[in-house]
Amino acid sequence: MIELDWEIDRIEGVTLVFATVATTATTPQRVRIESRLDGPLWHPGRGPHPDPEWTDAGWDGIVEPNQHRGIGFASPAAPAEPPLEMVAARRASTDRSANEVDALASLTEWKPSPDVLERQR
Repeated sequence: MIELDWEIDRIEGVTLVFATVATTATTPQRVRIESRLDGPLWHPGRGPHPDPEWTDAGWDGIVEPNQHRGIGFASPAAPAEPPLEMVAARRASTDRSANEVDALASLTEWKPSPDVLERQR
């Protein structure tokens, strides 16, 4: 079971949305949450390194078994009740993608150079 709790605050023309996504499932859950505000979504991590869990429409992330995640965003849009909607929730795949496996396999084993291991007398 997935639970979504949220709070809204409006400060100087900006709507702030704070939410907690929780699961009581015994497996990781992939959850998709979308904004119901009528305007752009300003999510954390915008700029040169955007957070990969966020899109212009909402959040798509994994909630681990019996855990919760906090998410939040801002918007110039007026508040809406509710400000968020859970549009999808399903068991997350625990299989690593081929890209992850390839990346891990390409890493070489690191060993310190001999001069680092030399004892000083």
